Amino acid sequence: MSRKVFISFLGGTNYRYCDYQKDDKSYGNVRFVQEATLNYLDVNNQWTQDDVAMILLTQMAAENNWVDNGQKDSNGNIVCDEQTKSTLEGLETRLKQFKIKPLPVFGIPEGNDENEIWQIFERVFKEINDGDQLYFDITHGFRYLPMLVMVLCNYSKFLKKVTVESITYGNYEVAKKLGHGLIVDLLPLTKLQDWTYAAGQYLDSGNVERLATLCNEETKLVLRNSQGKDEGAKNLKNFVSKLSSVVEERRSCRGIDIIKSTSLNGLKQAAETLENSTSIKPFNPIFEKIKKSLVSFDENENIRNGLSAAVWCYDNGLYQQSATILQEFVVSFFCMRHGIAIDDEENRELVNKAFNIKAHNTDEDKWNAKDEQKPKIREIISDDYFDNEKLIAYFQNLTEVRNDFNHSGMRSKRVPMKPSNIKENIKKCICGFAVLLFNIKIEN
Repeated sequence: MSRKVFISFLGGTNYRYCDYQKDDKSYGNVRFVQEATLNYLDVNNQWTQDDVAMILLTQMAAENNWVDNGQKDSNGNIVCDEQTKSTLEGLETRLKQFKIKPLPVFGIPEGNDENEIWQIFERVFKEINDGDQLYFDITHGFRYLPMLVMVLCNYSKFLKKVTVESITYGNYEVAKKLGHGLIVDLLPLTKLQDWTYAAGQYLDSGNVERLATLCNEETKLVLRNSQGKDEGAKNLKNFVSKLSSVVEERRSCRGIDIIKSTSLNGLKQAAETLENSTSIKPFNPIFEKIKKSLVSFDENENIRNGLSAAVWCYDNGLYQQSATILQEFVVSFFCMRHGIAIDDEENRELVNKAFNIKAHNTDEDKWNAKDEQKPKIREIISDDYFDNEKLIAYFQNLTEVRNDFNHSGMRSKRVPMKPSNIKENIKKCICGFAVLLFNIKIEN
């Protein structure tokens, strides 16, 4: 079972008492913000002795605030507690009221240069175990600490599969105005970073899995607490679910669904409901970026969706899918022109035969076709488009690319294509078919 790990820096200052609050609820009038924060985090009393409070201590912090009676005045006299007028307890003593196990990390450097900052990073990372649930308090410490924590969060998520459950800051200064301090929740900042990275993954490579995971995490608790009635959470979940379906159609080459816009129509409708669907406003421009990636697709049935899907796959590095969808889109284009259903497997083959016959100028008596198929093949070959030699050449080129893909380049009668040649050939075919069939130019 994963540990809950509270991670906090302790400073050397003689801290004053402060009533720390969150959402108008007090979590303790205390000297150490760590106490109030732990009260806030463990409101349901679920933490155990398997969990730890990792307190990072410079030499000064260890001497002044970790142990009892550590604070001295200018004459070297022990400073008493300002409220009890007795022993000034250190954080080590104060943590004994909690179930969790204190884990002091001594010898933390001051962080005066890059080398010492890296030492701090490595010391903290070393103490983190695989699968830990991390709770950061960044109230005390150095000014670069928030950046260090953000980097450490992502580094640990990747290498140790941790989850970051909380990042908080105890605002003491605001007590001068409000009469009490505030526990500020900074977790939305790292959430925004996660969503930005996940959206970037989708826009750069078509990978939607991280978006789906984050969406599930974002909406699960909200929907549970609202008994499934929170419209924003429902809209977000619906959008990401439909986006996943559309992506999977392209990744798995579901040509009929792509052309008929089986899932895309629902996705574009879901996109219209997204505004202000999350509690973090900066999410909204991220979703706008994702929505813009859909503009080249028609939510109604349209043969051009096949071309758009081939372009999308190519742009996202899915070259085999791009080649497959592109060629089947071209076949579907001519099927629709000549009264053949796009899911009629037997008669679709007549288009392929027509391209092969035209490419090799094969005499009719040598056609590899049944007599009853020949009239339809003649009809297809007589199509004005077939008079364009470039069209035939692009189709043959694409056929060669697909064969090389499907056989992993393992063909004794063909020299395997280099990866760069495969990519270049697909790109040429995409651009060529776009111009020849729709008179549109696709930017390289």
